[in-house]
Amino acid sequence: MDEGQLRAVVPTVIGVLGRRGADFAAAEDAVQDALLEALRVWPENPPRDPRSWLTTVAWRKFLDATRAESSRR
Repeated sequence: MDEGQLRAVVPTVIGVLGRRGADFAAAEDAVQDALLEALRVWPENPPRDPRSWLTTVAWRKFLDATRAESSRR
């Protein structure tokens, strides 16, 4: 996936997280974390469906951040 395709899919992934209950800032942070993970993983093991991969990883990053915030309280 080239940079242009990646830029096109990011708003969709943020939207999916928002529909699942994440506020915009949290969704954006989770997608950024997922993009960093993609930079690490994709060169050696690219996904068949990059949008789905990013959505799954971003959702997990969001859940991890939410749980961490809850445990700090």
